[in-house]
Amino acid sequence: MIMHELSESQSLNQVKLLRKYLKLKILEDNIRFRDHESERNHVYNLISRSIMHGESHSALIIGPRGCGKTTLINSVLQQISKEADLVNDALIIKLNGLIHQDDKIALKSITAQMQLENAVGDRVFGTFAENLSFLLSCLTSGADRKCKSMVFVLEEFDMFCHSGRTQTLLYNLFDITHSKQAPMCVLGITNRIDVMEMLEKRVKSRFSHRHIFLFPNENQEGVEKSPLSKCKENFVQYLSMPLNLAKKSVKEISKKRKGRKSIVNIEEKMEVDTVDDNQYAIPEEVFTRCKVDSSQFQSLVYGFIEAWNAHIESVSEDQKVIDALEKFSYYTVNEQLFKDVLFQIVSKLSLSKPYIEANDISSVIDHTVSPEHRIKLLQSLSILELSLVIAMMHGMEIFDGQPMNFEMVLHRYTKFSNTNSSTQTVPRPVILKAFEHLQEVEIIMPVKNTDSIYNTDTTTSRVQKEYKLYTLAAPLEDIKEAVKGFKALPTEINHWFNNSVFE
Repeated sequence: MIMHELSESQSLNQVKLLRKYLKLKILEDNIRFRDHESERNHVYNLISRSIMHGESHSALIIGPRGCGKTTLINSVLQQISKEADLVNDALIIKLNGLIHQDDKIALKSITAQMQLENAVGDRVFGTFAENLSFLLSCLTSGADRKCKSMVFVLEEFDMFCHSGRTQTLLYNLFDITHSKQAPMCVLGITNRIDVMEMLEKRVKSRFSHRHIFLFPNENQEGVEKSPLSKCKENFVQYLSMPLNLAKKSVKEISKKRKGRKSIVNIEEKMEVDTVDDNQYAIPEEVFTRCKVDSSQFQSLVYGFIEAWNAHIESVSEDQKVIDALEKFSYYTVNEQLFKDVLFQIVSKLSLSKPYIEANDISSVIDHTVSPEHRIKLLQSLSILELSLVIAMMHGMEIFDGQPMNFEMVLHRYTKFSNTNSSTQTVPRPVILKAFEHLQEVEIIMPVKNTDSIYNTDTTTSRVQKEYKLYTLAAPLEDIKEAVKGFKALPTEINHWFNNSVFE
């Protein structure tokens, strides 16, 4: 069954369902984990022994961003949830170093995830250790006063080791695993290979020193794959569809068209394909988490899915696509970035364009791998910072490219803000800070005038920062492109940029 054999409404429905399924698979499937079998087994043993046998363990999972560290843990927890009652027998507590650096915030999150807010109530604890000890005592139950098993997953582990703070949280968690006060498994996830050097001596002494490394291009046997082969494998993996989705519709279509014999043949073929289908299918847990009814995808036509998979296989062999994938594979090993690329490609599928073309893949990858860096940088600025860039651009145009200092830029910006009532009044120190940030990101550069006698820089120590001279490092074309593509840019600023500077 191919597209031209279906009515327009049926074809549209098929494309919509295909697009929805692939988007879910690319964005939400954080359970399926491939390769790194020995590392996965190591993590599985640590967590399962903590949950099922009450042991205490700690480990660090180290690897570059996007190599699958968090997916590995999700995959292991999903497997263990089928073997044990995680809801009643264990607690999974997830903390992130970007959010939970502060001990009070971390404790509040731990208490909430343990569902012990009512038990804590208005109690005041002297130390972090006392508070944690109380939480553990609340979890003990039964005649033997055994505590529930706990798995602590510490994302961005290196952020908990910040030099400006004491590592109280890490010390107490590792101390519990070291002294076996309660069955606990503490897993740190980081991309910093030097993370051990950041730990305090007391924390190091309680850590097990287990390190699990994830190298992006290794396969199950530990043999290194080429980045291109891994990238190509992921391409087919993410974009292929499971044929068993259409099992129900195969019988109906076959009965109408070809009779009983063909049904048997198709069913036999589908049984053979089921093993391969499992690697392309979205786990049922993902549908449950996303609150999506998986039965809606059963209306996909078998022939359409088969044609789609054949198309993906042929596209993956296209030399233009291989060149684009090779470029991407040597640009980054971050699988999340690759998912972003695939999501952009899938989002463009429509009734008029139901299949992926090599040019689409190539253009999206080119845009991702070789973005206009300065334009992206300009678009990441705040509205105030971009306004200062525009003010400086206008000023330099008036003074024939002569450098400007902060006071001159401030004068032009103030003149603009005073004529636009909708522009928020910004204090001078804030504007100065924004101006300094422009220098940090090298959008403006200081002008160095050397003294002929002493050959020293006259714009540094002897001149106040408000009067140092700067020139605009960003080309006018880049500023134009940045303003053109700037999201949520106020209309007044857009008009100000486009208007003549002499008005």
